[in-house]
Amino acid sequence: MAIDPHNNQVSLYNISNSTQNNLKNLGYDYAPTLMRKSVSNYLYRNSKVAGFLERLNNYMVQHIELVKYVRVYFNFTVPKNYKKID
Repeated sequence: MAIDPHNNQVSLYNISNSTQNNLKNLGYDYAPTLMRKSVSNYLYRNSKVAGFLERLNNYMVQHIELVKYVRVYFNFTVPKNYKKID
């Protein structure tokens, strides 16, 4: 029987180990308001520009999430499936 290196099963050890964690201050949920707080409110007066900025907001949030993935990938002190990074 071969071992699958891409096995994504949930480990019972990891679940039992992480249930005792009491993490606080996990960060601000920036996803809905990233662009609105980053650019001037004057840009949101035009409906076409506002629609474009909303699409750009989703794009920027995806890039930030990918940077988080890379940070976990190159940090050898945390498990590869660690999701609680700011």
